[in-house]
Amino acid sequence: MKRFCLLTLSLITLLLLAGCVENKYLEKLGLITAVGYDENDEEKLIGTLVLYQFNPAMEDVEKILTGEANTSKGIRLTENLDTDHKLASGQLRIAIYGRELAESGISQLVDTLERDSAIGNMVYLAVSDTTAEELLKYPLAEKYSNRGTYLYNLVRQNVESELMIAPTLQEFITDYGSVGKDPILPMLTSSEGSLGVGGFALFHRDRFVKEIDEEDMFYIRGLIENYHSSGSLEAGLKMEAFKDHLSEKDQSGIEKADMGEKLYFVFDSIHSRHKIKAAKQKKPHFTIELDMEVRLQEVTEKLKLSDPEVHALVEREAAQYIEKKIESTIKMLQENNVDPIGFGMEYRTVRSHESLTQEEWDNLYKDAAFDVSVHMNLKRTGVTD
Repeated sequence: MKRFCLLTLSLITLLLLAGCVENKYLEKLGLITAVGYDENDEEKLIGTLVLYQFNPAMEDVEKILTGEANTSKGIRLTENLDTDHKLASGQLRIAIYGRELAESGISQLVDTLERDSAIGNMVYLAVSDTTAEELLKYPLAEKYSNRGTYLYNLVRQNVESELMIAPTLQEFITDYGSVGKDPILPMLTSSEGSLGVGGFALFHRDRFVKEIDEEDMFYIRGLIENYHSSGSLEAGLKMEAFKDHLSEKDQSGIEKADMGEKLYFVFDSIHSRHKIKAAKQKKPHFTIELDMEVRLQEVTEKLKLSDPEVHALVEREAAQYIEKKIESTIKMLQENNVDPIGFGMEYRTVRSHESLTQEEWDNLYKDAAFDVSVHMNLKRTGVTD
């Protein structure tokens, strides 16, 4: 019995000592939660690190370091001299690239992240609308324990809300390494004391080419991944089409229709299914089918929504509106020679006996033809007549 008690006491003591050692070890670490990269006039890298420091004696557990070097690893060596905490990259949540640097190409920096065994492939990547340093050092109106973690949660929330494709390291590497598909990343902005997603950065290979807004992103995302319930869309339809179906009491709506104004609808709870097929011919020709089930959440004028004819009219007009928007979005992608949807990969499937290089696809893509068909099913209106 005594031997058992002594053994139990020894084990408890060892566990307590191990806990103390672990706490002491963590207190010596500076966990990198975010990293930002820019380029100076001498083509040297400027690196900005956001650290989380475990130290009960410190009020501010966040620390931001900036340094210059020729490589990303060189930056870390330089910045390690400016802190009494050993830098560790195992908790990296997001990597941000300054706008000018992204325009020059980021493949080498992304490759460095991939080669770091301490960094997981689910790290988020993003582009700053200014420099990454300015974004990460931007004074915030609200105090956060760590802005690296905050930015990660900001992006994750938008991914879960189906407003963007998950901009993970793995996703970027896959798209960049595939012939016929280009990466797309969120564009982070700073204003009025807060940080947010202000748009999206389209890439051709590893170079940032064009910024788009959330509406263009809605159509691009819908042709990459299906919407499962969180998607939402505001659509401005010609009021003329609904003139005869406005509430008799809504005389102002009838006058607006006569002036060519628009009737705005907000659709949410969107479920979608898309299909992209490439024709077996030399010149790329694609057929795009998009089926959508939506709920009408809001409309700016009073419509007789209980009337089946009006219900069908909303479905038809909204489907035509989305078709035109998809067509114009694809045209914009062609003009900028960016293919985030992956039409080139689809085209490769019908050329299985022939290889397709990126250069060949770039030349073919600009003249590709597209037939777009959208079918909308308005399941619930969510508004009263």
